[in-house]
Amino acid sequence: MSYLVFHHGSYYFQLRVPGDLKSRHGAVVRVNLQTQESALAKVLALRLASDWLTRFDADRAIGVQSVPLPTRDTPAPTSRTTPQPPPPPPEPSIAAIEVGRSPPASDSPSMDDLYRMWQRLDNDRAPSTIKEVQAAVRSFRRACKTPPLALTRLDLSQFRDRLLNTEKLARQTVSKQVGMVSTLLQVGYDAGLLPQNVARGLKIPKSDVPVLIRRGFTAEELERLFALPIYRTGRRPAGAGGEACIWMPMIALVTGARLEEIAQIRTIDLTIHVEHGPLLRVTDEGEGQRLKTDGSRRTIPVHHDLIAAGFIDYAEAVRDAGHVWLFPALEADHDGRRGANFGKWFLRQLRSPQGLGITDPRLVFHSFRHGFKTMCRAAGISEDVHDALTGHVSGAVSRRYGEMPVAPLVEAINKIHLPVRLPQIREGVRHD
Repeated sequence: MSYLVFHHGSYYFQLRVPGDLKSRHGAVVRVNLQTQESALAKVLALRLASDWLTRFDADRAIGVQSVPLPTRDTPAPTSRTTPQPPPPPPEPSIAAIEVGRSPPASDSPSMDDLYRMWQRLDNDRAPSTIKEVQAAVRSFRRACKTPPLALTRLDLSQFRDRLLNTEKLARQTVSKQVGMVSTLLQVGYDAGLLPQNVARGLKIPKSDVPVLIRRGFTAEELERLFALPIYRTGRRPAGAGGEACIWMPMIALVTGARLEEIAQIRTIDLTIHVEHGPLLRVTDEGEGQRLKTDGSRRTIPVHHDLIAAGFIDYAEAVRDAGHVWLFPALEADHDGRRGANFGKWFLRQLRSPQGLGITDPRLVFHSFRHGFKTMCRAAGISEDVHDALTGHVSGAVSRRYGEMPVAPLVEAINKIHLPVRLPQIREGVRHD
């Protein structure tokens, strides 16, 4: 018998309750297993089924029966004559499976229990995400000693206010920490361990300080960028990631891709299509590749100016040398992000007087992405097409169905006119 049902992107355990016990447990037992992996879901479902079937036997052993409904000929039993069954044992819980131990006698999970449940639901979380959740749990434990089962909305609002007013954390940081605590409480609620998620929807007051809005590079700033010494000589500064310092800014300019998306491109992610020409894949298929969202997975045609600059020649040379990564000299940081150290080097080039000397805080590597969206609009490219090129997920329901064909993407890329002439690179040195 199958105990699994897949619904709204997650597996559920489902079991029909025997007729004589329906008045106690309802018609069906249903638990969200919080996973999309069928193998894990089968293990959880079988163990939950064993627990529930054992409970049904225990209920019958202590005489728990369904109370018949009164009829016109049979008076309803009064509280004086109705036998009262003994208190039932705790219901089987997914917590016992996820945490790897029996539920506590009080059936009240700790924040550590909820964290372990959350972690076991997805073994492929980014190390940075795990560290952030761990930090949020430690912060919450310092501020509040109340166990999750006894938490109130007031406890969470006091935690929020402490982070804002006592610890003076940025509102974005406070929002993230409160959101992570809410995520753990939701895990407990979905598992049937908590009656509600008291943190859900808790608002973080808006700051009076205006939000910093990024901007794209101007044509003059791009001219100065691509005239830096790295483009005129074969010298590669420490921390610049070898040839990454040459190609990553150009790729960002003509694709609008995020820093980490470019840094984790493999040599096999660049393909030459017979009809559409060179295509660049942004994917999380390989080990060490991660995406910001599911919508970030996409194919981007390579702009003809990037081809003229020598990018395809560079990529083929790296592939012929047997490298997996397109930029093999990039060194990942402690969280496994291949672009993090390069991003620091690039920011130093922007800010330092020896580099571009641009102190405007609105200008960072991500500004290439803003500039690409502007070029798409200037070229008259429809929003759904340039969203597909940049991996933006639209709120329109109709756009969630089907996939964007490659041909319109190629047509769109060919319409984009760059505000600057890209340097032509041969063997790491510019050729004009």
